Amino acid sequence: MRRCVLSCVLVLVALPLWAGYGLSNVVKKEIHRGPVIEEIPVEQADRPAGQTAAPAAAPAKTTYYPYTIHLSSWQDQKEATRQIEKMRSRLDPVYLTKIDLGASGLWYRIDYGLFPTIKEAVARLRELKAKNIIDKGAFVGGEVAFAIEIGAYESMQEAKEEAQELIDQGIVPYIVKESDSLFRLLAGAYPDEKSAAPAVSDLNALGYSPALKKR
Repeated sequence: MRRCVLSCVLVLVALPLWAGYGLSNVVKKEIHRGPVIEEIPVEQADRPAGQTAAPAAAPAKTTYYPYTIHLSSWQDQKEATRQIEKMRSRLDPVYLTKIDLGASGLWYRIDYGLFPTIKEAVARLRELKAKNIIDKGAFVGGEVAFAIEIGAYESMQEAKEEAQELIDQGIVPYIVKESDSLFRLLAGAYPDEKSAAPAVSDLNALGYSPALKKR
């Protein structure tokens, strides 16, 4: 009898301890269970899903070229283009400016060079005349601060390839190197938007999206 009572007492004491032991095990397992969270770099944490980092901004333009040397003017585009071909071995860049002169009509100017000041343009003009490289009728006019930007490229080769495609279609552009990785393909030299309108229309018709910008 005593043995039976003692057995019952031991069972009653052991039951709570066993229950507490099991519960504590369950709690510990749930505390340590959970998904693994990967650390996200700061530059990605605030970026919307699927959005990549923005490319580095192009360097700010600090030099502008509002002056050029006008070599000659023609009303026949093909003749103007032929004249440019003759000059290319002696001068670079030589380009074609299709310009609306209002009451005087539509003209094709053969232009040379890009100069930040009128002083530099005139000095180069005198030098070329002294060497009989250009005609005496060439001159430096007023500011022609704008050009039609056709595209911007990372290498000179890319810009040259695009320029050749345009030359084959009668448009003679030129390239301005802004940095080692930025080459702008431009057309013409203009004082304002109205004078550039016919040339812009030509480029639109060829499938380009030109924009008039300071050169």
